[in-house]
Amino acid sequence: MGDAPDPRTARARRLRSHHQPAGAHQPPLRWPAGLCGNNNCQPICPIDAQYTGGIAAATAAKAGAKLIPNAVVYRIEPDPQGRIAAVHYYDPNKNSTRVTGKAFILAANGIESPKLLLLSASDKYPNGLANSSDTVGRNLLDHPSSSLTFDADEDLWLGRGEQSPSSIQKFRDGSFRSEHAAFRLDFTNISQVRTAAEDLRVYGSQLAQQIRYHAARQQNVKDVLEILPHPENRVTLSSQKDDLGIPKPEVHYSMDDYVHKGMEVAREEYGKIAKLLGGTNLRYTPKGEYGNNQHICGTMAMGNDPKDSVVDRFGRTHDHPNLFIASTGVMPTVATVNSTLTVVALAMRTAQYIHETV
Repeated sequence: MGDAPDPRTARARRLRSHHQPAGAHQPPLRWPAGLCGNNNCQPICPIDAQYTGGIAAATAAKAGAKLIPNAVVYRIEPDPQGRIAAVHYYDPNKNSTRVTGKAFILAANGIESPKLLLLSASDKYPNGLANSSDTVGRNLLDHPSSSLTFDADEDLWLGRGEQSPSSIQKFRDGSFRSEHAAFRLDFTNISQVRTAAEDLRVYGSQLAQQIRYHAARQQNVKDVLEILPHPENRVTLSSQKDDLGIPKPEVHYSMDDYVHKGMEVAREEYGKIAKLLGGTNLRYTPKGEYGNNQHICGTMAMGNDPKDSVVDRFGRTHDHPNLFIASTGVMPTVATVNSTLTVVALAMRTAQYIHETV
């Protein structure tokens, strides 16, 4: 008779993990395409393989775009027919400049973009631009997260390669959604050296020994929880103003029992995973304390009906035929996955549509 199967392996098969999709930029420094896995991706990639907005800005400038730094747009100006005629911006000294064009693309993320539309209210558009549906700024969405950090029973040495290489997707759909929010579980692959050093309270040779131990064995698993659209989760204009005298955005956001119940189920799954890995020194996120993931969606939702959405499937606003929005804010739902690759695809479709029609 052969050896009995490891019960941990049998349980792990029921928690099948999947590879996480990721987009890596081809860096300009003659490095190989993709990731170099040099354990230094967090917080910044040393070879520019990790995407940043600066990469897109440099590419646009190379293609002929004129970039104006420190230009803060404070108003979008429509003409009498409802087309956008110009945008107005301040320089740091609050000198105002008016810029005209055939087509305008608003790409100031899911908080600043609705703020600017609301700022551009007038007698004709008392609720702001692109807001005949009264949904601009509403249905604000993000992915809340909690996590468990623990020490595995063998060396793992996180840090080389992608920051989030795999996830468990079995909790993203099912009949349970009538009871609690869907979620995915992510395994972290960020170097643990810094966090291990921050948590320790020892000195001298013992410090070096403990940093090495925890950096090798410390593991983290977190959830990414679906949020459902609620009109009262929203971005409005604040009574407070910035240094240029422009109203700041004010965020109204809360989470209900549907979310909290999903967090509790995820917490139970954390414990099962830790047990599979021989986990000790378990450190859960305190109950009711969630991190955010900066996946801002929902504030300028895409849809076919102008009565309950802001833009059409090409990102063109229903109310203004030459005003387009390229932003995660046009996504009306968030599901359980990151929004970046989806919004890149939507932005490319918007750009293609403008190229072919404007």
